[in-house]
Amino acid sequence: MKTTTLLFVLLTVWISWTAGSVQAQTYFYLGQIAVLPAAPTDQDDVQLQLSGDLSDTGASITSTTAQVTGSTVELTVSATSVGGADVLVPHMETMNVGVLPAGTYTIVITGPGIQDLAPGGQHTFTVTGSVPSACDSLILASLSWAPFSDTALLVHVFNPTFTLFDYPGFLLLADNGDTLAQETVNFFGIAGESYHTLAIPSGTIMPSSPFNGTLQLWTLFYDTLDCSWDLPVDLCPPDSCTEVIVDMQNFGSGLVTGSFLYTVREAGSEVATGTFIFTEQQQYDQDTICLPPGDYIMELIPQQGPTGGGPNFGVGMGYTVPGPRAPVTWTTLAAVAFTLYEQCIDVGQSIATSAPNSLSVARSVNGIEVMRTDGQALGNMHVYDAQGRSVVAAKEPTGRHAFTTTGWAPGLYILRAVGKDGNRLAARWVVE
Repeated sequence: MKTTTLLFVLLTVWISWTAGSVQAQTYFYLGQIAVLPAAPTDQDDVQLQLSGDLSDTGASITSTTAQVTGSTVELTVSATSVGGADVLVPHMETMNVGVLPAGTYTIVITGPGIQDLAPGGQHTFTVTGSVPSACDSLILASLSWAPFSDTALLVHVFNPTFTLFDYPGFLLLADNGDTLAQETVNFFGIAGESYHTLAIPSGTIMPSSPFNGTLQLWTLFYDTLDCSWDLPVDLCPPDSCTEVIVDMQNFGSGLVTGSFLYTVREAGSEVATGTFIFTEQQQYDQDTICLPPGDYIMELIPQQGPTGGGPNFGVGMGYTVPGPRAPVTWTTLAAVAFTLYEQCIDVGQSIATSAPNSLSVARSVNGIEVMRTDGQALGNMHVYDAQGRSVVAAKEPTGRHAFTTTGWAPGLYILRAVGKDGNRLAARWVVE
């Protein structure tokens, strides 16, 4: 009886031991823990890479989870086997932890089927705090053609930091390293909002937009490279029209009073109009209008006789981006011609232009010869002078027409053509 009881107890213990052994079977022997990146900051996505050996050819990792609680990173790894040859199989498992605040973290690894044999020092890692540089905080608002020039670019930036970038200069490089445009240093620093004009060297061929380029910010008269941006460059404004400021101001020698009617025209058609009001207390007035790229005339007509002062008027984008201006003439119509984003006008733009579906202009002995580059009929044509006044109108059933400019006043002339196909084309030239 005692013998039977002893055998029963021993059998129970053996079954319990073997059951516990099966439950605690190791299928993944963890040997190394690596942190990626090796020196993470609080701006990085942290990953933990677990390297080791699976117990046999049928072993695998079935699930992984990562949880961060305070300064502890708990990894739960489950391993199992469907049976296979008893050979060690190297295995690597990468687990995403994410962005972590700065601090020192402890790694705790749990889960069925895994045995953690990694060195103790690999169970901790440190995340450092990253301090943004002044370049990281410098806001590049835009890089575009200068609105009133075809030989310059304009960089618009905001600097919210106390770093002034002493004696700054912006430089634009093509993707092959060639210089496309460079600023002449004329600022003591960059504070708040600022506009920077980059001159295009003579002979430079600007790549067709958009293109890949590098914008650099140098300081101390191009002694030190502070910032660099690799970016796609599209030099034309993103919107269908750009806000510009038309204004009138008095430069002294008495007070200006009264009202002054202004009109902005494109190819003779009115696109904006308004009135500037001057009083003894107000010697400056302005309006904001939105214009697409194109050729324009701004006219100003006083609504009363001379009152003194030295008034002038014009167009710009605030005092930091001035455009053309002209003095007010009290007894005659005063006008200012300006071109907005010349390189972005989607028509033929100069005598040298020859592109599909555009106008080609060539000088002749007695004037100008115009030709449609696609061979279609020119159709109805109007030529306007710099004051927006119609000089000549013609209807051309072919793709070529000659204008005799003998006797025309020197200045800028603008041609608008509307063909039978509905295409609106334009060209311009200067009579000397």
